[in-house]
Amino acid sequence: MASDTNNGNLLEVLYRDLALALGDAVWAFARIEWFTYECLERLSHEHLEELVGDLNFRPRTSIIRRIIERRELPATKRDRVLAAINAVDDLSSRRNLIVHNPWRIWIDFEAREFMTEIQKYSQPNKKLDLEELRSFAKACGTAEVELRESLNAL
Repeated sequence: MASDTNNGNLLEVLYRDLALALGDAVWAFARIEWFTYECLERLSHEHLEELVGDLNFRPRTSIIRRIIERRELPATKRDRVLAAINAVDDLSSRRNLIVHNPWRIWIDFEAREFMTEIQKYSQPNKKLDLEELRSFAKACGTAEVELRESLNAL
């Protein structure tokens, strides 16, 4: 019975770790998503942010990319912004995996521990574990800062 209690306690700790990591990951990318609206507002006099408010993330970044490519800018500044846009676009695929797929929790009897991962249901080889989720949130923070700084430098 003691092992049931220990497993129950482990599940409670695991729940808190997973919930916090998932929340941090979603929040970190949400900050990037919101910033795309700020970018569109800043880069356009036409209130593009209102016109594209219902578009998914990548179409918004595509519009930002096209605006930057059309402007006469020093190559180093343009390339920095475009690289920052590419970085957040790359993160969007992992964000979709995180947000739209379930956690899998099971016991690895050989390792004698609980295992967790987010697994794409239709492609089980696509998955993220708790550490990758934390790494994703950190990468989002770095990407957001780079996107902001590169656009502010224009």
